[in-house]
Amino acid sequence: MNTHIPTLVLREWMQHKRGWLIAAFAPPLLFLAMLPFGLQGLPDARAELIALAVLLVSACVIYVICLLVALFQLPGLARRDTQDRSIEFWLSLPGRPSESVAATVLAHAWLAPVGGAVVGAVFGLPIAMGVLASKSDLSAVLAVHWGEVIGAALPLLLRGLVGTALLTLWLAPLIFVLMAASAWLKRLGVPVVLVGGAVAVTVLHKAYDIDWPLQLLADHNRYINHTLVYSGHGLIDALHSDTNLWTWALQDLGQALADLASPQFIGWVAVAAAGFALVVMKRARGG
Repeated sequence: MNTHIPTLVLREWMQHKRGWLIAAFAPPLLFLAMLPFGLQGLPDARAELIALAVLLVSACVIYVICLLVALFQLPGLARRDTQDRSIEFWLSLPGRPSESVAATVLAHAWLAPVGGAVVGAVFGLPIAMGVLASKSDLSAVLAVHWGEVIGAALPLLLRGLVGTALLTLWLAPLIFVLMAASAWLKRLGVPVVLVGGAVAVTVLHKAYDIDWPLQLLADHNRYINHTLVYSGHGLIDALHSDTNLWTWALQDLGQALADLASPQFIGWVAVAAAGFALVVMKRARGG
């Protein structure tokens, strides 16, 4: 079956690339510009471990920034279909409305943040060098075994990149519900879902001692927190020991993948599918 999703994703890049590039490149460039002013409170640890931590934090921070930008933007994209008449463009395409919705979410919620993570990892090396130089001097930078740092970073970065797909899956219910609410209720959609949902859960918990909605949300948040790194303590232990990081990454990923077999994931997939169907229905109707 032919699909137009790659072309539609390219269309998203052509329209939104400026914002994506700013979100990805501005933070590391700003941090590099601030490095000459020095840093305080750096941990007293091996230079290689500090460099590795800085590289990983750089990738994670830029990924989170790009992801938050996407989550903030996606509900509005569904609402603006009718406001700027872009719905006429979508309906003129040979692909199905489901393809255009899927391509929009794929580009914004996964590909753009992953690109930001790659940018953050690339900038992580010069940032790590600058951090070490500010802590000591240039000799500290030259003394670092950078091959060891890169070799340790590769399995951890690949583990995180695979985890971004899992994170997107767990976030899909939130994304599609907010998009559907924004498409059908316009500007009131997101406040109705977020505020109304929070009030309903609070009232059920406080007034009627019904805790399963709150517990369901807490479990969902726990699953989300386990996608990029399932066991943070396990990672710290692995970094401070002779554990093979490739083996650790595979084991950690296996634990995260096991969560996809849970009943909770199946239920949240059903919620995401319902939200997706509502967005597609709205777009197919021409707004």
